[in-house]
Formats: sequence, C-alpha cells, structure tokens
Amino acid sequence: MQLRRPPLLPLMLPLLLPLLLVLLLVPPAIGHYSVLLGGDLVLGGLFPVHEKGDSTPCSTKLSGSGLQQLEAMLFAVDQINNDSDLLPNTSLGVHIVDTCGTAGHAVNQALALIKGPLDEDAAAFECSDGSLPRPKHRHKTVSGVVGGSSNIVSMNVADLLRVFRIPQISPASTAQYLSDRRRFDYFARTVPSDSSQVDTLVDMIRLFNWTYISTVASENAQDFGASEAFQARAAERNICIAVHETVPADASAERFEAIVLHLQRKQRARGVILFVTSKDARGLLKAAKRMGLQQQFHWIAAFAHSGDGWGSRRSVVRGAEEVAEGALAVELASRPLPAFDRYMAELTPDTNRRNPWFRDYWQAFFGCSLAPDAAEDTACDPALRLRPETGFVQEAKVQFVIDAVYAFANAFHALQRDLCGNQLGICEQMNNYDGGDFYQNYILNVSFTGLAGNQVKFDENGDGVARHTIFNYRWNSDTRQYEYKAVGRWQEGRLTLRTDSIRWNRGFYGRPPFAVHSPRPPADTAVPDGPPEPSRQVPLSVCSLPCGPGEVKSTQVGDVCCWICFKP
Repeated sequence: MQLRRPPLLPLMLPLLLPLLLVLLLVPPAIGHYSVLLGGDLVLGGLFPVHEKGDSTPCSTKLSGSGLQQLEAMLFAVDQINNDSDLLPNTSLGVHIVDTCGTAGHAVNQALALIKGPLDEDAAAFECSDGSLPRPKHRHKTVSGVVGGSSNIVSMNVADLLRVFRIPQISPASTAQYLSDRRRFDYFARTVPSDSSQVDTLVDMIRLFNWTYISTVASENAQDFGASEAFQARAAERNICIAVHETVPADASAERFEAIVLHLQRKQRARGVILFVTSKDARGLLKAAKRMGLQQQFHWIAAFAHSGDGWGSRRSVVRGAEEVAEGALAVELASRPLPAFDRYMAELTPDTNRRNPWFRDYWQAFFGCSLAPDAAEDTACDPALRLRPETGFVQEAKVQFVIDAVYAFANAFHALQRDLCGNQLGICEQMNNYDGGDFYQNYILNVSFTGLAGNQVKFDENGDGVARHTIFNYRWNSDTRQYEYKAVGRWQEGRLTLRTDSIRWNRGFYGRPPFAVHSPRPPADTAVPDGPPEPSRQVPLSVCSLPCGPGEVKSTQVGDVCCWICFKP
C-alpha cells in the first residue's frame, strides 16, 4: 500500500526543486546503511544508531539506546506479522535508516524513504534518446515513519514529510512546539509534550511549599522551551527564580565549579531544578563534590527529550553519591517489556543478519572481537548473550517505539476494515487514500492497550498520554547501597506524591541557612559520619520566613518572594 499523494503541481516546484537537487547528490540509504524488510505496507524508521560526530554528521561510536530502539521496531513488526487478528493477510515491512542524531543527516536519510513518490513522476522526464529514465534504485514507498528521537531531528524531518503527506510518529521527541498542528500537521508522538513535565515540576514545588529556587539548563540539550516554559509557569504561581544558569557545550570543570558557586551564593534557594543532559548533570555533581558541598542542594532533575537526562541512571551519580543523595528525578512513565528482553537475549551476530550494525554493537558492548583472526584473549565467547547478568538494561524508550509501530498497525487495520470490507489484504481504495486524511481520521483516533499494559492514544494535537514517574535517589539501610526508588507519579493532570515517602539529604533541616556567607552548616548542626541518615522532613527553599507576631512585612515592588520583617 502506498497512500495517495498529490501530483507535483507547478505551484509546488519551487519548494521541491531543492529537495530534488539533494536527491541527485545523496545516495539512497540502502544496503549496509539501512535495514530493509519487504512487506505489503512499509514503515520508515529514523533512529540515532551512531552518535553525532565532532566535525562530521556521524561518529564511529554506536549509540546503545538508538540501536535498542531500532531493534524494538523490528520486534514490534515481528509481533504484528505473527498476529492473525491485527492486519490479517497483510505483512508489515520496514526501511530503517541511521540519523546519527544530526538534523541535516536525518533529512538526507529521510529523503531516501520518500524517493518512491518522486520516481513515480519519471514520465515527466525524458532521456536524450527519447526513452524514459530508469531509476537507479527501486524500493517501496513508506506509508508512515517512526522517529525521530531528538526534537531537532523530528522538527526537520516533519517539515519534509508534510510536503509528501506522510504521517510521522515519534517515540521520544517532547518539545512543546511540536504540538502546533498548523505547522506539524502530520506529526504525532507516543510520549507527552514538555508542557506536562512543566506542570509536574510546578506541582511538586508547590507541594513542598518552595517559593525560591534556582534552575540550570544545558545549552545543547535541545529541550526547546522546557526551561523557559517552566520559568513562566513558576512566575504565575509566585515561585521566584534566584539563579538561572546555562551549561555551555563541552563545559570545562572550572565552568561547572563556577555554576555551582553561583548557585551556592544563593543559599536560601536550596531547591535546584535541572534541565540538563546526563553528562552535564554528572559535571555539576562532581563539581559540588570537589568543592565540599555534598549536602548543599536539593536537586530535581527533569527528563530530557532523548532519554539523555538524569532519570534513574546510575552512571550519572557514580562517584558522587553523597552529593546526589535525596535528589528527585522526573521520568517518562514506562515499563520494561520481558518479551523484548527475551528477544534481545536470543540475538547473536550470526542470527541477526538483518541489522547491519549489530556486529559492531556486539563487539562494543562486550569489549571483544568477532574477527576470524582475533587473539584468544580478545575473541568474543560464543556463549555471550545480551542478558541482565551480562549488563544489558532495556532502554526506557523501547516501550514508546513499540507503541508507535502498533499505532500505525491499528490505524492501518481500521482503514482496511472501512475501505476493503471482506476483501483480504490491501485493496485499491487503500492505495488511493490520502495521507493527510489517514493521519486525521485514523492515526489520531487509535486507542488500544500497549504491550506494557498502558493505554495508547493521541489528543487533538497528536500528543501521547501524559504519565510521569518520580524517583528518589536514596540510601537503603538494608542493602547498604544507594538506589532509585519510585515515590510518586503524575498522570493526566494529577500529582500523587506523599512527602513522607521522600528521603532528603542530610543537609540543613528545617530553617534554611540565612547567613549569607556561610556555606557550611552551623556548628551545632550534627552531620553524622558513616552511612547517611536521610531526613523525611521537607527542607525549605524560600527567600524569607513568615514574619513573627507583631512584625510588619516590607517588600520591594515586584518582589513577591523576599521581604524584611520589622517591628513598627
């Protein structure tokens, strides 16, 4: 099936000419550089299999999360093709390419997915001998695209796909501007918009009665608008921002220390909200440790659009556990799928020939060599498998990739039922159905239970169901180890979080430190040695305490958080 698309009218030629020129210069992403599986319906896939290069679009370093997302799409297609009730007598195929997390490269790769419609207009061209041109590469046009992961990739790809009326479902991009149906009218996502994360954070801060906080954002986090939207929403709730810091790309250790010092100088703003990548979060924690500020701040980490935030990653806090103690991390609510773990455990370089990058992933993951002449001490053990005991951990976005593939499958199933009646397989009416109508009438109207037991549906803007899990990084006195513990959730506008379930760090309890130049606890504040003794009392993060009996509050115009109390 290839959803009908309008012909290349003269009115569209100025817009399409640059794309056509690029097509002539960019080879299609086939063969070794993509995953191609035939089917009656073909879905495109855009995943960051490799990381971004320093001076090139792609580096040689593989992204483990990106490769898992690719395999999640293949897993979902296998499940659907083996399901006799979903799309009966119809097979799903894929054409998956590597974006390297780079917008320009992603657009070039996406062009290969839509080359089919342009080939169909070959009758408009003629060779010098009068014959029609023959395409160098022939592959079936995709009927929809799963991806991308980062906001910037999804935005640029969406601008391209809408020209050809090809629907797109992202499993990871959360930027608020992608909810704009006027511009992104073929875009949907199985994750919520950042606006729900902002609501979660503001609801948490109001629950803690914090009115004076600081924020830190990564310059290269690509979380467009999340930090700014939070500051605007906080102002509406009379929550003041004491310090806002931006971490530049490739920040030095000295720069991280300068940021921490600036935060520390505003000692009354104990709560620090982070909109940073995992790398920058670790940089801040290590800087605070070097400066002896182990229990100075109460961190709240927002999730990052691509899964590269703090989340529940042990790698972020390793070596700085006491600094991170008591932190809260907001993450997209997801559940690991045991069936996907079993699928990955069965894969080997010999059995997984359809993924051209799997051998490289295997060698990088296990730190061994598959070369025939590899030395005995470096050769990969044939018994190796991707299991939890060998260090394999399911990536958080796997569920959302699978949900995206199933969303397309359910939409195709409904379209087939409505147009083809009792006819099996793809009917002619499906081939002639408009991609825009398919997006509006079918994709936005899917509603089903995902493999993880979650409800999958889209709102009128194409956004997924807003569900977040709140983790607390804490000391477990039974296991004598630090751990992430789920302590709350936010779902569709409602926060469920008991403050007595949170274990805060051992810093100042109760009243905040009001001595402007005192970075350490007062002398009479006991800081126990040995295993941490976390506090259950909600710490303060306020500029001024309430005035006492008989005192008068004096504030400056426009300042709702700081005041001076005096007796008249």
